[in-house]
Amino acid sequence: MANVTVTILQSGRCDDWGRPFVVGGSYSVEFNEARGLWQAGFASVADPAIFDDDNTPNDGGLVRYMRFPGFKKSLLASLVANSTASRAKGLVTVTATAHGITTGATYQGFRVFYPGSSNLAAGWYDSIVSIPDANTLTFSAPGPDFASESVNGAVAYTTLTAFASITIPGGTIKVGSRIVSRVLRHGDTTATTKNVRMLIGAYNMGLSAASTAPAIYSAIAAGVVAPEKTMSYAASDNNVAGTSATTSSDWNVDQTISLAANLSAAAAFVTLEVASLEIS
Repeated sequence: MANVTVTILQSGRCDDWGRPFVVGGSYSVEFNEARGLWQAGFASVADPAIFDDDNTPNDGGLVRYMRFPGFKKSLLASLVANSTASRAKGLVTVTATAHGITTGATYQGFRVFYPGSSNLAAGWYDSIVSIPDANTLTFSAPGPDFASESVNGAVAYTTLTAFASITIPGGTIKVGSRIVSRVLRHGDTTATTKNVRMLIGAYNMGLSAASTAPAIYSAIAAGVVAPEKTMSYAASDNNVAGTSATTSSDWNVDQTISLAANLSAAAAFVTLEVASLEIS
């Protein structure tokens, strides 16, 4: 079978001689190798329809499993009003009375989102060092020492925040394609709503909501039903209810798919521990 030209999207694969493929580079490879790289999310091709096979499941298509680049187990906390932070020798200590995060070693090593303060920018930091008590959280963030300062302008953090994103090259998704994000999530058991969403660009495409039963495996699916009409539905393994959405997306150009979350009130948290994307 003829070779197929692929463009490398992620590092981590080598050619037949053990030489690493370079991200952004184009290579002519054997059909089955090209299909494997494409299915695993390591490469794109000019026309994914070349891999269609009427004898395979999924309506004649192949499922492409993709990883969100850089994703690892992550924790988002709303903290509380008047939280403060300081840094000494690369260790940030957040003081937030009754922060609501499980104490002990459960979430040590998770990435944590910091809402920002005067001397430390908002963003994901790797990783949590300790949650020694109900009022304290520490995490690693190299940089100059600073004394106690207000976190997030002294208000709780409830903003929708992306955990992971991936760019899908234009032309990869066509009418009839199915997009499925799958997540394993946890959080606190209070009545605070803990939302996890799939975003296509800036559009919310399905919602996995939880409150007092936060341990959920969720699938958020979207189908391209017309050239510029994408519909979605989200449901969880222990909840028959779901949400749906419709948006206009031009899949002929690059589109970003993200997983994001937010909390409805202070003293709550949500985690994502597994996140994957399937395209067929």
